[in-house]
Amino acid sequence: MPHRRPRLLVLEDWQHGDALSHAVVEELVSRLSHTPLLLLALQRPSGTAPAPLTAEVLTVGRLGSAESAALLECRLRNRGTLTPAAREAVLRGSSGHPLHLLHAVTLHEEQPEREAPLTGEAALAARQALLPPAQRDVLRAASVLGPSFPRAVLVALAGGVGPLALLETGGWLRSVAGGRYTWAVEPAPGVDELPEAELPAAHRRAAEAYEALPEPLRQRACMELTRQWLSAEESSRALPYLVSLAGWNLAALEPGPAMAVYRFALGLASALKPDAAREWQRMLWEYMGDAHRLAGEPAEADAAWQTARKLDDEGLASPAGDRARRLFKRASVVLALGRYEEVLGLDREGRRDCLSAAPLMSVSLDALSALALSALGRFEEARARIVLAREQLPQAAREDGPARAGVEALLHRAMGSVQLGLGFPEAAASEYAQVLCWSERAGDTWEHSTALLNLGDAYSRAGDRERAAHFFQLALELDSRTGDRRGMAYTHHGLALLHTRAGAPELAKEDALRGLQLASMLEDRRLQSLLRCVLGRAQLQLGELEEAGRQLQLAARDASAAGARLELLQAEACLRVLEARR
Repeated sequence: MPHRRPRLLVLEDWQHGDALSHAVVEELVSRLSHTPLLLLALQRPSGTAPAPLTAEVLTVGRLGSAESAALLECRLRNRGTLTPAAREAVLRGSSGHPLHLLHAVTLHEEQPEREAPLTGEAALAARQALLPPAQRDVLRAASVLGPSFPRAVLVALAGGVGPLALLETGGWLRSVAGGRYTWAVEPAPGVDELPEAELPAAHRRAAEAYEALPEPLRQRACMELTRQWLSAEESSRALPYLVSLAGWNLAALEPGPAMAVYRFALGLASALKPDAAREWQRMLWEYMGDAHRLAGEPAEADAAWQTARKLDDEGLASPAGDRARRLFKRASVVLALGRYEEVLGLDREGRRDCLSAAPLMSVSLDALSALALSALGRFEEARARIVLAREQLPQAAREDGPARAGVEALLHRAMGSVQLGLGFPEAAASEYAQVLCWSERAGDTWEHSTALLNLGDAYSRAGDRERAAHFFQLALELDSRTGDRRGMAYTHHGLALLHTRAGAPELAKEDALRGLQLASMLEDRRLQSLLRCVLGRAQLQLGELEEAGRQLQLAARDASAAGARLELLQAEACLRVLEARR
């Protein structure tokens, strides 16, 4: 809006919009709140779509008698006149409904000798009965398409544009933006309805017409196409479009709705023939793991990818590249869960099985193994593994695409971990900054938020409190958008450590408590141990010795229950400091 002139935006049929469309519109309005914009979102009285929180809801009733008479006079001004009796019958039958009024007048114009119907619905039924057979067939075909549909789909079902002209001029269909049609008025109930037995075939023809659309139009109509194939009772044809729908939700950082679509698709896949069902289940479990990872649920992602890998061993074997990809994904989430020896075991398994046929996945697993070795304190081994992977990368990835960018991000994260472990936080920060660039090119939100957290940690260890706090806050914002509670908990832990080092125990205590609340919701004992330990240290600085002792004992108990040796040693060291203080 370069000139800030007043704008009016009208959205019709708000009730037919999906949740993502509603969210996009609300975000648009919030971003344009400083501009002179008036948005009218219209829905029928029977609509159930939620109104935006900032909206003022106005209910528009039927026309009054004077308004109905004025509308009728406007219509009749250049089209002849009605007798007083017919005029009164038309006004009474329409009952203030403007569309019913217009159809009653049109019916009188088409059949002036006919007595005016008693109701608007009767006028609609009478007009529909007068349509030629070709137009009535088009209306029957359009009845399966829903309230709004691409014009090209109806043209395909009608066998050309000719039969549509009368429906447009007669007020049955209306052209709208984007090459689409919408119903100007719903067909009269009971007139020319398709028999129940013919509905699947009609939906099949509609789905095939949708699939004949050009690629961009077909992608935009993905939700409608899915509905058509399901109504045609051909779930196998609907599955690819369900996957696309879930992908829309993931792209909008909404893993919850995506998971609901994947679960529904799994139910459909189980009804297919065994080999086809198994192939779809492998793919869907892998996608579900992706959604869990985006939501910050590594344990659930691990279970999903483990299920996909078990299906690799059943029936027809998957291609080596697919097996390598699923192995890599599982290794990445096992790493996030802190099971470092298991990562190295998965790497050895991959070398024996499938990695030789997937060089890019082989390099990626090298990077994950280097991260695991760093976490185990074997920094020189990790560095050698990264150097070897760097030498193999040019042969493994000959093009610069998202996959190559993802591997580059992993290798820089691994080198940053090595530098941090060897005591060079500034060099580590430089590596993590490279991760930010590559993860953005790869489109990997989780890797991006991890890089922000790592940058905050590196600057915190380097003593740059301002930069550390900045990157921790960015990580918190991104994790809150994606719903990653685990990432938020780790970021609060990093902030608490930063404040502890800076001599601000009150702020450290506040962040530790926030992180502890999130870790308790996740039931992650290792993470709870880390946060209780930093909380105890903050309370120790504040002189709250009894409460500090309680938190440190709980930290040791949680670490022992989780089998986290390093966290247990840390808690025990803090307890010794507390005893010395006493």
